Amino acid sequence: VFHGTFITCSPIMASENVYGQVVVGAPGSGKTTFCNGMQQYLRLVGRNAWVVNLDPANELGVENYETIWNVTKNVVHLRKVMEDLKLGPNGGLLYCMEYLNAHAHEWIPELRKAISEFSDDSKQPYLLFDLPGQSEVYTHGTAVSELLKKLVKHLGLRLCVVQLVDATSCRSPPAFLSSTLLGLASMIRLELPTINVLSKTDLLLQNETQDLPFGIDYFLDCTSLELLVDYLEGPGNTENENYDIDIADDAQYQAARFNVKNSHFWKKHRKLYAALAEVVEDYSLLQFTPLDIQNTASVGKVVQIIDQANGFIHVAEASVKQDLFNVAVQEKDNRFESINDIQERLSVQQERNE
Repeated sequence: VFHGTFITCSPIMASENVYGQVVVGAPGSGKTTFCNGMQQYLRLVGRNAWVVNLDPANELGVENYETIWNVTKNVVHLRKVMEDLKLGPNGGLLYCMEYLNAHAHEWIPELRKAISEFSDDSKQPYLLFDLPGQSEVYTHGTAVSELLKKLVKHLGLRLCVVQLVDATSCRSPPAFLSSTLLGLASMIRLELPTINVLSKTDLLLQNETQDLPFGIDYFLDCTSLELLVDYLEGPGNTENENYDIDIADDAQYQAARFNVKNSHFWKKHRKLYAALAEVVEDYSLLQFTPLDIQNTASVGKVVQIIDQANGFIHVAEASVKQDLFNVAVQEKDNRFESINDIQERLSVQQERNE
């Protein structure tokens, strides 16, 4: 990997900063859908929104939104790295991010030029940075955090991280606890203001999904996570639940379940997740905001929180459209309204299922 002297780049305009979001999240959390929906929404409210793809593995996703700069075309491509260096997908991605960071002095001036070219009527672009989803990128190195620091310093960016967690993980306590731990690690590593978003909340309303072990507000607040340890087997399998009569009378099932819960593996398994819950709670940094990317009101409430985090709320924009989409500039805290809306929709769906 080449190590060279960084070329000093002055901010794009001394009088105006470039604002944006750094979108992260595990594979399948909806980053591409989020970038697409967020770009459309921001343009509706009058912002010059563009995506910067920093995911070397993202070949097909870039077709879903409009990019101002694409790492797979301009710098490094995961598939080619895997072929040339005989690396696997995770090792190849780590190499790509290290390479991207080491050669930042070469491509950041190109991105700076692209930002200037895409300025619309003296309005700076609002940037959405699409990053890789593999956890190894954030937990096994500092390339991403160093890269973001360089972007902030040399392009005059004002960024916040938008971390997506799939809402369907709420139905699986092990998955949710793992997601919270990964989210906490990413927040500490990236060292930027972070908004944690529970994405795909619309999937909680599908008929085939089972009930949540707790109300949606429990998962949004991320408090008393140790209560999830009793639900490691899934909802309906704790000591306090009422079983179906056929299962309750099945002696073989109950004997097998007793043996599993008293096995050495299960005790270690339970102890591990109890420790994970304790670590996340000790930091007291996590709190989620619900998002249905297909609902403009939901997107607007998330944008409002993001604007407060990256400072865009303080920017006076005379050209902002005053229409029904303009929830982003409201100062009212609509978090509890969002929780009540989702909880009400879940209750209606559960009544229909019954």
